[in-house]
Amino acid sequence: MDLNRLNARLAPRSSWQAVDLGTRFYRRWWRQASLVWLVFTAVPFALLAGYAAATRSVWPLLLFWWLKPLWERPLLAFYSRALFDDYPGPLALLRAFPQYGLNGLAAQLTWRRFSPSRGFLTGIWQLEGTRGARVSGRIAVMLRPPGQRAGTLTFTVLGLEHAMTVALVVLAMTLVPWQFNLEWSVWFQEQSHLQWGFVNLAWYLVLMVTEPLYVATSFALYLNQRTWLEGWDLQLGLTRIGERRRRAGGAALLVLLALCGAAPHPVEAQAPPPGQAESRLKSLLHQPCRSDFSRDNGTAHQADPKQQAIDLLASDTFMPFEERQDRRLRESLRDDDGDSWWQDLLRRLLDQEPDGGGRDPLHVPDGLITGLGYLLLALLLVVILMMVRRYLPGMGGRGPDGKPVMPVRVAGLDTRAESLPADLEQALDQELARGDVRAALALLLRDGLVTLFHYRPLPLTAGATEQDCLRAYQRELDGAPVIAWLSALINAWTRTAWAHRPSDEQAVRELMARWRALRPPLAGGPR
Repeated sequence: MDLNRLNARLAPRSSWQAVDLGTRFYRRWWRQASLVWLVFTAVPFALLAGYAAATRSVWPLLLFWWLKPLWERPLLAFYSRALFDDYPGPLALLRAFPQYGLNGLAAQLTWRRFSPSRGFLTGIWQLEGTRGARVSGRIAVMLRPPGQRAGTLTFTVLGLEHAMTVALVVLAMTLVPWQFNLEWSVWFQEQSHLQWGFVNLAWYLVLMVTEPLYVATSFALYLNQRTWLEGWDLQLGLTRIGERRRRAGGAALLVLLALCGAAPHPVEAQAPPPGQAESRLKSLLHQPCRSDFSRDNGTAHQADPKQQAIDLLASDTFMPFEERQDRRLRESLRDDDGDSWWQDLLRRLLDQEPDGGGRDPLHVPDGLITGLGYLLLALLLVVILMMVRRYLPGMGGRGPDGKPVMPVRVAGLDTRAESLPADLEQALDQELARGDVRAALALLLRDGLVTLFHYRPLPLTAGATEQDCLRAYQRELDGAPVIAWLSALINAWTRTAWAHRPSDEQAVRELMARWRALRPPLAGGPR
């Protein structure tokens, strides 16, 4: 990615300034973005909207709404290339869709569909090409401070979409000539299919504005967050400074020599004539002086007494003002005399009771409800099993092959084998020479836990403490000499790290000497 070709100035902005930059993207390329939206969504929307109008069902439109992450991929591809002076056409984006539009799409259409930061995080899959287990880590990095208000942007655009749809429908009905308003209204209310088609068309026209705007602003937030985290503005600035210096070269030295050789001629200030100075001084001395206090008093005396009396009577002393706010449920939402509106909605949705005759738009087939219920139950069971496997002792910490995996951190210590020093005894002597007994014990405990796990892998959880590790190996290696050493080491570590009663240097060296004798058989591998 060549940052020198950017059409925008990179700088660490606030989230609202980044959103404003996104609106500038949309205002500059709204014609091309709207064309991309039409090419990718016009035919699918026409088919789904036609079926929805024919059957008077909301589910086809709900499917189109659910596929929004799919429709947003080509828009992001266009904006990301237009930022570098490359303007791909809709057909080119359609042909290249398998290369940029499939990575991470399944996740965004399933468990990540309701993420408020959906548009902001799409660049992780589409622009960076991140896959697999690295996605979660990359998402955590992108959500670090400073936050980019991606959720606020999502809900703002969603509210704007609904408000514009209603406003467009009301505007179209208002523009009907008043002479035909009554007859047209009666006729329009009788045409149910026309009503569905009209509302769907209004929604699609609004989407043609809000979706390119949402993708552009989310892309600007993505660029701003990467600028904050990776210093793109500094990188670009330093690169330009270096290029400018290389281009200047010897010309800068010549200009400097020319500036140093050109000596300016001294200029003497000319004093004004004596007669003119004296006349100016006399005019200032004879000028009448009027203070601000006198001007304020003059203004006060000129005020209207009647207005003063009105102001006095309207003050808080004579007419105290109190403001209260009470919230009450509307009469149409109260359920004092019968079923509430949400009970009626659930009855229509689940019991298939039509409202006023005819086919209910919320009609759902019984098979679909049963299938969704079983699917939700299965997902809930899978989530519960994963939580049990991860957090309960003895149930988590296993890899794809079923073997236990050493947690990355145990008791707050880094237990990765590659993080340990090559020469443990030398590193321990260095820590003791600096007087850091805690760091020396931490090195010894980390090496002991890693060696024991390599010798006898146990399913330790990510939140395991020192005592959890000791109890687990006591059950597994009861009576072994290494258990007594581990118990003494953990006691010394607990007193030093948590009780702030550090052990002496001699005790640490004795523990190291015992570990030097116990380690070779254990480091040979599992038995």
